[in-house]
Amino acid sequence: MPNRFLILTLIVIVTVIGGCAKRNTAYQPDDEWLSLDKQIPVVGDPLDLCFDDDYIFVAQDQGGMSSIRRSDYQHKWYTFIKAIDGSVFNLVKIRRIDTVNQHKRLFINEIGDTDRIYSIDTSEADTLHFVSLTIGSTVGITDMDFRAATTAGSIYTIEGGYCQAGKMIVTNYNDDFGLVNDPAIIPPGSASGFCLSNNYIYIAAQQRGLAIYNRSNQQLVKEFAIPGSALKVSVVGNLAFIASRQGGLSIVNVADPVNPILLSSFPTSNFTTTVNVAGNKAAISAGSGGVYLFDITNPAQPVLLQRLTSCGYANSAKFMGNKLLVAGRDQGILIYSIK
Repeated sequence: MPNRFLILTLIVIVTVIGGCAKRNTAYQPDDEWLSLDKQIPVVGDPLDLCFDDDYIFVAQDQGGMSSIRRSDYQHKWYTFIKAIDGSVFNLVKIRRIDTVNQHKRLFINEIGDTDRIYSIDTSEADTLHFVSLTIGSTVGITDMDFRAATTAGSIYTIEGGYCQAGKMIVTNYNDDFGLVNDPAIIPPGSASGFCLSNNYIYIAAQQRGLAIYNRSNQQLVKEFAIPGSALKVSVVGNLAFIASRQGGLSIVNVADPVNPILLSSFPTSNFTTTVNVAGNKAAISAGSGGVYLFDITNPAQPVLLQRLTSCGYANSAKFMGNKLLVAGRDQGILIYSIK
């Protein structure tokens, strides 16, 4: 009798635990859509990556940074950068990195003894040269993005911005002035990521969701709640793709910024940290959950093509033509072909 009672008790406990368990994403074979071309070990923790026509650049936290030549994947490791006059700038902790191919400029966020943003000249194929640095309003940067300036007649060649200490800062750049910042935008929630369009600024404002600002006057147009906590946002056309931490991937129609519409939300088994979109595909990184690859042909019903788990802990995933780049904490840079 006691044994039967014990067995019944165990069955009840297992049933309760099973009912509370979070639904896991169905298993996807690791080579269904993505095949590994190259694995490149790097020093440190590759937190961020970007690329231009010739190179992939990697921010490696305490490991400095690397450049990887796209043509043959030859890898070069940098722990310091030299200026034309021979001055040396040590790379202690690199957290964010972005490049503007048209102007052969690389921007890196260094958080050594003093937080700063370096501007680097990439015009010489195998050598990087320091150009300028920006100090001030550069502590705790969580996102950074630059592109060729689109404003006609502007004296600046590059525009962009970064999220810093919960604020969003829009900035412009040329070699004579360096970075010149607009007044900081302080969104309803802490700014963790952003995307600039010609007319609007889209801010991932963590627990407050998506905050949309008019770019011309930096006035709030709309605050829009989404499932989870918005960490990063990528806007393509009229669609905003949001990495929403515990909420997974959210897709919002922003054709009318005053009245956004949540089209879909795809929960993941781990916290979603970054999102990247190319054509009809989206990729999100989910830390120990790996990388999720979606078909977004119908944004109201994204289709999971593959969950990549062999990459280990994924910090970031970005499309590069018909390739997918993954920055893995334990496995370095992984380059996949998309079938």
